[in-house]
Parts: sequence; structure tokens; C-alpha cells
Amino acid sequence: MAAPTSTARDWVMARPPGAYFTTTDVPGTPASVDSVLSRLAGPDGPIQRVRQGVYWRKGAPTRFGSAKPDPAQIALVAAGAGAGPAGASAANSVGLSTQVPRQPHVAVVGRAPKGLHGVRITARANPHRVLLTPTEVAVLESVRDFDRYAEIPWPRARQRLRRLAADGTIDLEKLADVARHERSAGLRDRFADLVDA
Repeated sequence: MAAPTSTARDWVMARPPGAYFTTTDVPGTPASVDSVLSRLAGPDGPIQRVRQGVYWRKGAPTRFGSAKPDPAQIALVAAGAGAGPAGASAANSVGLSTQVPRQPHVAVVGRAPKGLHGVRITARANPHRVLLTPTEVAVLESVRDFDRYAEIPWPRARQRLRRLAADGTIDLEKLADVARHERSAGLRDRFADLVDA
């Protein structure tokens, strides 16, 4: 039977470059996990602590230098279930806009995590969002703010979003159920049209 520290170390080293994980993802007792992560996150170590309880598996250096952690990904991991792109970030991520915001924007359920830099956080009140993947949150957000960020008309956007459902990227029925609990009447109406089209 493998020692807890070697199990935790093996798990961390098996993460692909660029992966994010939390201390609770790593197998082992809290004490053994903390010990392993502390050693691996040294100055020349293979991982970097990006905030309390969140780590990033460093990528391989490129000719342009070392990769840096993505603030939006850190926010998604720190916020947990129900977090995803918002605003222009959402519209861009699902193909409704080519606009790339200077600062990524993330929507989270409930209170926004503190101490996150380089990313804009918006708190949402709908607890049903925890059922959604980040891509599904991006769809919900892009439909919510469609008139503000979309660069294509609604009929084309509807086709694009329905293709995401057809290829299994999003669950349209689940999204429609969650949308029923949103405060925006326009969002609910558009989702009704999206599901019934």
C-alpha cells in the first residue's frame, strides 16, 4: 500500500500542465496533503499556490517565457460549483461575440470570493446555478445580457446555442429549468424561445 505522501505526490504530478486543483481534490489526509503541496510549491517546484487552497500545475516554459496562471480560471476554481464566464467573456466563450474583454468577467453563486486579482466577479443569487457547468453558466449569462454583448442577431444566436446542445456541450433542458429561477424576464423569455424553437 502506497504511503499517503507518495499517493498525494503522484496525484499532483499526474495533473497536466496548466491544470488547477484545490487541496480537497488531492487524496490523503489534510496534514499529508498540506506537507506535499508545500514541498512541491517551492520556488522551482512543479506547482504554484495561486490562492489559499488553490494550486496550479506549472506549464512547460516556452520561447516567450513561463506561462502564468489565468485569473479567470483561478476565480472559477475558487468559486466552485455554479461559476462561469459572464458579460463579454460569456458572449465570446460561446461564440456570440468576437469581443475579448481586457479583464475576464466571472459570475459566481452567492458571495464573491475575496482576494482575486485581474478578474471581475459578479455575484448571482440563483442557487440552482450550482447544477451548471462553466459553459452552461456562460450560455445563461450570454442570453441574460444578449442585447449588450452579442454581435449576431437572436435567430443566429439561437441556432448556435442549439448546436451546443446537439453536440452535448450543454444540457438545454437543465439550463431552461435553472433559467426559470432567474430574475430577468427577458432571459426567461429567450430561454423559452430557445427550447421551443
